[in-house]
Amino acid sequence: MESWREGLFQVCWQQHGGAGLAVTLHDALELPTTDRDWLIERIGRQRAREAKELEKAAKRR
Repeated sequence: MESWREGLFQVCWQQHGGAGLAVTLHDALELPTTDRDWLIERIGRQRAREAKELEKAAKRR
């Protein structure tokens, strides 16, 4: 797993255009460790899925 700080950054980061989660640093720090770790892993899977979809869409053009 990535560093704890990197994980918090991923949970709190909201991409341009509003995609992603909107979690404040305060809220992220209040999460149980298991929930925070799950969110970090889930965000990674979601980003990978979205990247694949963008790649597919680009190939169809």
